[in-house]
Amino acid sequence: MRRPLLGRLAVAGIALAMTCHLPAPALAGDAAPAAAGQTHAALTVKVDELIRQMTLDEKIDLLAGAGIMELNGVPRLGVPSIKMTDGPTGVRSHDDIPATVFPVGVAVAATWNPELAGRVGGAIADEARAHGASVLLAPTVNIVRTPLWGRNFETYSEDPHLSAQMGLGYVQGVQAKGIGVSLKHFAANNQETNRFFVNARLSARALREIYLPAFETVVKQADPWSVMASYNKLNGTYATQNRWLLTDLLKKEWGYPGMVVSDWGATHATAAAANAGLDLEMPGPPAHFGDKLRQAVEKGEVGLDQIDENAGRVLRLILRSTVREGGDGTIPADMKSAHAELARTAAREAIVLLKNKDLLPLPSDIRTLAVIGPNADVIRVQGGGSSAVVPFASIPTPLAALREALPGTRIIHAQGVDNEETPPAADAAMLSPDEARSRRGLQADYFATADLAGPPLRSEEATTFVKRIAGNVPDAKTIGYAGLRWSGWFWPERSGRHEFSVRGTGRAVLSLDGQTILDRSVKGQPDPRDVIGFPVLRRTVALDLEAGRGYRLQLDYATGQTPYEALVLGIRQPLPAFEAAVAAAREADAAIVLVGSSSMTEGEGYDRTTLALPGEQDRLVRAVAAANGRTVVVVNSGAAVTMPWKDEAGAILQLWLPGQEGSRALADLLFGKANPSGRLPVSFPAADGDIPMDLAALDSDYAEGLLVGYRGLEARGVTPLYPFGHGLSYSTFSYGRLKAPSRIRGGQPVTVTLDLRNSAGPAGQEVVQLYVAPASRDAAEPLRQLRAFTKVALQPGERRQVSLTLDPRAFAAWDEETGQWRVKPGDYTLLVGSSAGDIRQQGRLRVSGGAATLP
Repeated sequence: MRRPLLGRLAVAGIALAMTCHLPAPALAGDAAPAAAGQTHAALTVKVDELIRQMTLDEKIDLLAGAGIMELNGVPRLGVPSIKMTDGPTGVRSHDDIPATVFPVGVAVAATWNPELAGRVGGAIADEARAHGASVLLAPTVNIVRTPLWGRNFETYSEDPHLSAQMGLGYVQGVQAKGIGVSLKHFAANNQETNRFFVNARLSARALREIYLPAFETVVKQADPWSVMASYNKLNGTYATQNRWLLTDLLKKEWGYPGMVVSDWGATHATAAAANAGLDLEMPGPPAHFGDKLRQAVEKGEVGLDQIDENAGRVLRLILRSTVREGGDGTIPADMKSAHAELARTAAREAIVLLKNKDLLPLPSDIRTLAVIGPNADVIRVQGGGSSAVVPFASIPTPLAALREALPGTRIIHAQGVDNEETPPAADAAMLSPDEARSRRGLQADYFATADLAGPPLRSEEATTFVKRIAGNVPDAKTIGYAGLRWSGWFWPERSGRHEFSVRGTGRAVLSLDGQTILDRSVKGQPDPRDVIGFPVLRRTVALDLEAGRGYRLQLDYATGQTPYEALVLGIRQPLPAFEAAVAAAREADAAIVLVGSSSMTEGEGYDRTTLALPGEQDRLVRAVAAANGRTVVVVNSGAAVTMPWKDEAGAILQLWLPGQEGSRALADLLFGKANPSGRLPVSFPAADGDIPMDLAALDSDYAEGLLVGYRGLEARGVTPLYPFGHGLSYSTFSYGRLKAPSRIRGGQPVTVTLDLRNSAGPAGQEVVQLYVAPASRDAAEPLRQLRAFTKVALQPGERRQVSLTLDPRAFAAWDEETGQWRVKPGDYTLLVGSSAGDIRQQGRLRVSGGAATLP
């Protein structure tokens, strides 16, 4: 039963298609676009006027996509088709047009700076307009329920308040530029394992207090143009056909006027989805709406009022668009430069200094520096899946950025170990389209027939060798070709055993110097790590090659004509020498070890099985630290990892997946050109099992209830590796006495103030965090919860009064019996500090009387 459903998910989805985009026609007459800031009332009048003029067929056409990323318009009335694009980390082009790669979501959250999140969002919106897109499929605000979730890098935090504020900043930044968002994934989408079918079973209180607040805050305060319904079931009903979720809660209780779109391929029904309030099925052509929806209306299964309601919401989104025609993706030079600098600023603020034993910052006049590790000389700037942006060619690796920052320093590089479990996608730097090696990458030719006969339909030079082809009907007409050829030259960097692999559902023939080395005669192994969530065959061969010469390489690939294609050309070089890395560390004045995720550790479609670093990276860190007492460990991952060598390292930095300028930002912090100010938006457990969770079951019981992340660790008395909110600085910040009222009536906000001083060190930024702890609690309730925070910049010696405001819900809980927020009278402790594990000041507060219920 599961295979056909996977076929239907077909994955049009995941928004991973290659497709052509036509410019939208100019709006005419009554369908003129809504001006920026136009009131809801004026939009409603315009929508109602157009709906009255539309035929049933025109309305139903609005309710399903025209393609992978296009919406249908109503040409007769001058209503245009508009375009969407993925956008959490930057604009993702299906035509391989590059864009700025900003730090991933969890990195942006690590800045604890909603204003900066807004600036990032605004920059991505500007680039979306250049690409001709009206809506960004972002941000992701789902809670990090488990550190094993493969998509942790894309979202913000394990804490609902921090997630809400960062999401709010991003959305306001995007929509201020006249580009819409799609707030995702609604709701309780917290794992990739079985993600198309998993049933998230959780209590109403856990849903309201942990998994919905970020959505509620953004919906009520920022009016996102659209909300994306998730793949999973919620308490037994698919999100896309859950009327309580989409209509009763979102549209009625929260008063949401915008559009609900399905995640790509997440629609499972016709009448049930339309009646639930799913306004738009994506991608197109429709699988469940379209003709099936017309038939459902004719049978009386879906009423005309419901069609008008849904179509009106789609129309509202189209009318809000200020993008008049399709762009070619060209980003002006001044914009590109400004966005690169913003990406560097965001990466600087995101990097977390976890440990510093008087080692950092390093002196800029250091004579010899060892740069070691599998992530030292690779571009590891984002996670895998639908959020992946095609980067510009000029992105430096950490090694290159350190050489750029230290032109007079002798830098010794050694990889030490390999962290790739399978051959990684081929590196364009090792390839060239011609023997002269004047350019990077390979020649790419696309053909009308699977046998690659005749002249190519089009040609280009490819620099990325992961090609995902998706569509409801992925035939040659849909994707524009039936076969492709990558050809050029491969230049080994080291002599020895090389592995070549091809992963895909089509037919591949790989040759080297004219000799076939891989085809279907090579036995394939299933590789589950793909955005679609089920295994794709990978075929691998190994052979000895010599450095210093080029090999003619050619891959001929016929698409599988299956609902989903995933083509990856992988090349693994000979394993590096472990002892060479240790020797480099011994020789240097200081050593920087760059470890973390491989190219496939974190991605959409699959979860991690362990928090441990892949390969022998732990062994490498210990060996380098033993060889050099001035060892800095830089962990590049988008989620928590274990660090059994924590006590042996002199300093530890969490780099996240830092975007295109992350390597330069790292150099800035290592040598004191910038002061670390990132703080952990998630807890780092000390070991696998510290946050226990079963991700294998189709029914996922959220048995932990409210005790997610730091809430659960504290309630169970488990000491984390590093606590939520943790992060060090090169400055020392002193906290003055907390000032707050001793008593309030329920339903009132509370203002808390204190003095903060930069008492030692350079100019820096401190994140002041306010937690609220009830004096009495049930065992299933958290000891304390983050309820307010602010980031404060201080010059050396500067003192400033900091003010934090607590919303009345800080003293309330969801009452499942009455279905309301109810204030909980009693005594509370207000805890202010630099992290959940570093409380500097406390105060007592009694809540009594007043409003018993809250909106």
